[in-house]
Amino acid sequence: MPYPDVRRAQSDDQATVGDLWVQLLREQDELDDRFGVADNARERWDNDFPQWLDDETYRIYVTEAGGEIVGFASAHRWGPPPIYEESSEVYLDELYVRPEDRRQGLATQLVNAVRDWTDRIGARRLRLNVLAANDAALDFWATQDARPLTTTLTIEGQAAGEEDDEGSKKIGF
Repeated sequence: MPYPDVRRAQSDDQATVGDLWVQLLREQDELDDRFGVADNARERWDNDFPQWLDDETYRIYVTEAGGEIVGFASAHRWGPPPIYEESSEVYLDELYVRPEDRRQGLATQLVNAVRDWTDRIGARRLRLNVLAANDAALDFWATQDARPLTTTLTIEGQAAGEEDDEGSKKIGF
């Protein structure tokens, strides 16, 4: 990989990348409290991380500065629902660099590593989501030539915050 500060994550990186992932979730929650972090979010991360490392349809890259991991990107191979034209895509799940290590090109290196993987597997495009309230991320993605494809809107229900209704039960894990 031609990015000296970026490499694929390894099993020994789990705790550090998990800590960064929790920081990402907290920053997103501060930007928009509708993004609430589940009490067992870290447990879920710890459960899934080893599986992602072994799954060839997933990639987790880390970036280092001063000999320590300061950021990561996670992505997975994705395809649209069968009602659309078949195309292989990569979905960039998360991109995070610690605030004190930003503006040094590390996020761009992580994105380029994901782009290279996207090209190697013959995927047609790289897809991602950004919180609407995250102006810094929107600015960053504009420098990466990212363009809107869809816009996700939400309408808050009257029962927002109520946890005892049938629709609020956890899905998965």
